[in-house]
Amino acid sequence: MSVEDSTWLNIEEIQNRLERREVSAEELTEATLSRIERLDPRLESFAVVWPERARRAAARLDAARRAGEARGSLHGVPVALKDLCDVAGEPTRAGTAALGDVPAAENAEVVERLEAAGAVILGKVKMTEGAFVTHHESVTPPRNPWNAHRWTGISSSGSGVAVAAGLCTAALGTDTGGSIRYPSAACGLTGLKPTHGRISLRGVFPLADSLDHIGPMARSAVDAHRVFSALCGHDPRDPWSRAHNPPPEPVGAPPENLGGQRIGFDARFCEEGVDPTIRKTIQTALGEFRALGAEIVEFDLPEIETALGAWVALAAAEIATAHAETYPLKKDQYGAALSESIELGREISGRDVASAWKTRVAFARRLEGCFEDHRAGLDAIIAPVIPQPFPADTILGNPDSTPGAMSAVRYTGPFNLSGSPSLTLPGGFDAEEVPIGFQLIGAHLAEAKLLALGIAYQEATDWHARHPNL
Repeated sequence: MSVEDSTWLNIEEIQNRLERREVSAEELTEATLSRIERLDPRLESFAVVWPERARRAAARLDAARRAGEARGSLHGVPVALKDLCDVAGEPTRAGTAALGDVPAAENAEVVERLEAAGAVILGKVKMTEGAFVTHHESVTPPRNPWNAHRWTGISSSGSGVAVAAGLCTAALGTDTGGSIRYPSAACGLTGLKPTHGRISLRGVFPLADSLDHIGPMARSAVDAHRVFSALCGHDPRDPWSRAHNPPPEPVGAPPENLGGQRIGFDARFCEEGVDPTIRKTIQTALGEFRALGAEIVEFDLPEIETALGAWVALAAAEIATAHAETYPLKKDQYGAALSESIELGREISGRDVASAWKTRVAFARRLEGCFEDHRAGLDAIIAPVIPQPFPADTILGNPDSTPGAMSAVRYTGPFNLSGSPSLTLPGGFDAEEVPIGFQLIGAHLAEAKLLALGIAYQEATDWHARHPNL
């Protein structure tokens, strides 16, 4: 295989080729930068590319390898950052004009961990304004590489497009109400939203701190596992970071069967108001898990609607707090959607926030009970990511943005409220040959279990191995 054919190599393949000296980190970096230069003018996924920085990093990695130094778990792997991660000396714009061009004083913890593992950071990818629902008017939105007329997901839109198009091997996404899961589902990727606090948020510009999760977006569960392993761990400088936060066990051979694993299925949640194509995807995935030996358990999720209302109230209040230094001072530099949410947050009363927190705790504990109760004892819960396919210009939260659309946040926001981990997996394609994804939700700290399920599923299917024709 030539360097030019390295686009779709997974992380293990990259490591093996580097070990056998069939390729160098510098050659892989050049091949990736060349692909970005060729394709991204059409796809618009990157906010900024740092070719010289990437070349210097790759040269250091090759020199370290020649010197016999130990290689990190992501040695030579091309990675992109969402443009809300601080990089020392570079501005963090978070998709908005209001933050200006002030350079960050130090790297975000996730950047430190990626570089310590040997990743080559290519640049920053585009995102919706402030990680909310629309791109700022100054930003040309990324285009879905499978179909330019279809949705890329929010807010980690650039991350989804760049990984799906082979412009990087993995990227970071953040998820406050679906923004790792949406673009992963829309672009045919595997995306992990970890338990809140497993990956440090220090140096990551917030949308709503207590709801924000940061995690990897990759082309397989194996790759997501490897990036997650490099990122997770306690950060004493991050007040949200979990003290008990061990890395997951290394990936072993996929289990021959999933006997003993119990996957929960709430028919009402997965089917009422959900497009038939997505319902079929869920049922097909359940069939695969059943064939692998897992038990499918019908159960009732805790009441979702009040949880979703609490998510809306807390998100608005925390969004207003995140932008307190620049809003309303720079109100004229904000887009309408983010501005409206900030205004809502500024008006929410303390009593409303207290009520939302009470609902939050109750929902989270009831959801954890689904995994802990000996009668249910679930290992994972399957659910849609979105209720229907969306066109490119969809604005979630606005039911009039597409005919008959309902808010996809119903399927994602409650699991931010609970802080639960979720793994998005590709499960097929619709009539327009655009990917369809689904999610597996787990108990707190159950990422390893979700990833093991994802790895077994992807051993039995090839949806994750298909790529857009570019």
